[in-house]
Amino acid sequence: MYAISYQLSAISYQLSAISYQLSAISYQLSAISYQLSANALGALALMGKSPDFKFSLISQS
Repeated sequence: MYAISYQLSAISYQLSAISYQLSAISYQLSAISYQLSANALGALALMGKSPDFKFSLISQS
């Protein structure tokens, strides 16, 4: 009985460690997606396809 309870507690600790690793991976993926969206917005602004950039061009002319 004690061995079974120890094994179950070890399994629960391993599962909690896996869940922490998965949450860390999801945070890293969200950070990467934020960086990609920022890069895409920067590229659009450089190409002049951003609404703010077009508005600044119209207001200057």
